[in-house]
Amino acid sequence: MAGLRALLALTLTAAAAAGGMHYKPHDPVFIISNKVGPFNNPSETYQYYSLPFCRTAGKQKRHHHELGEYLVGDRKITSPYQVSFLDNVQWFLLCEKTLQPDEVKSFADAIEDDYYFEMFLEDLPMWGYIGEVEGEDLLLGHLETARRYLYPHLHFSIGYNVDQIVSVNVSTNPQRKVDITDDLMETDVSFSYSVEWVPKPELTWENRMSRYHDSRFLPGTFEIHWLSIINSFVLVLLLTAFLTIILMRVLKNDFTRYMDVEEDEMGEEESGWKLIHGDVFRFPNQTNLFAALVGAGGQLCCTTFLLLLCAITGFFRPTKRGAILTAMIVLYALTSFIGGVTSA
Repeated sequence: MAGLRALLALTLTAAAAAGGMHYKPHDPVFIISNKVGPFNNPSETYQYYSLPFCRTAGKQKRHHHELGEYLVGDRKITSPYQVSFLDNVQWFLLCEKTLQPDEVKSFADAIEDDYYFEMFLEDLPMWGYIGEVEGEDLLLGHLETARRYLYPHLHFSIGYNVDQIVSVNVSTNPQRKVDITDDLMETDVSFSYSVEWVPKPELTWENRMSRYHDSRFLPGTFEIHWLSIINSFVLVLLLTAFLTIILMRVLKNDFTRYMDVEEDEMGEEESGWKLIHGDVFRFPNQTNLFAALVGAGGQLCCTTFLLLLCAITGFFRPTKRGAILTAMIVLYALTSFIGGVTSA
């Protein structure tokens, strides 16, 4: 079985470069578990099985990670969910598990912190909540009477176009939630899942990432607040205009005064902004630091320009997880000579 999974992983990698994996009916489809973390702090993530979920017996297969995936905190590992192409599953028992008090407490704490999980199917991400808190007061926080519920059942909705997977979605079933409020006693939990295959003839494999452009599951910190950007831009323009007007009035008054002064009176001591001319051509004290900063700035500008150019020309896929970070690090290393030459 391990050899089959390894062979399929190599096939998936090669097929992705050639336009996606093509399946036949009943071919195995593997769901990859990635990580869990608090919803309000996306940069804080942990391995999916840091929580006591169901897992396969023996050592689970870890997936190869690229540099960019390590940087974004990915920890992909094979999950025990058994899915086959075009085979609907109404309900399937994954495992029955008796959670010990410390395991119940770990789940309860995660639910208190609004933990979400992330999974992958053919590089398509899907997210869901681990559980929910009922009876919570929004102003006072979690009350003693609040109940914590775990979602042990997952429903996978997989979209396909002919013989390719083009969309995935996971949802929880609130009707099958388990009360884990009492974290001082053992709790029996039946983890299960269901699978539904949905035809998506209008969605091609090349455009399968388009649905994530308008995704609203992730926190609003990932969204671009255009109104705030426009307000800041207008404010900067207004301040620049006011400063320019003030400086122009000062310069105009000084120029007018200079035109009216006789040549024999030009020897008076200079003051104000006119003293700048003495510092413009002065040799800086921290020459090495100044040269290093100028070189680093030139290197960063070149790296940014080349990164945008590579993304526009399709040199790498920006939608692939970690691709942008990997390309940025490689380009920064390759442009190091620019920083050196500029500094020199």
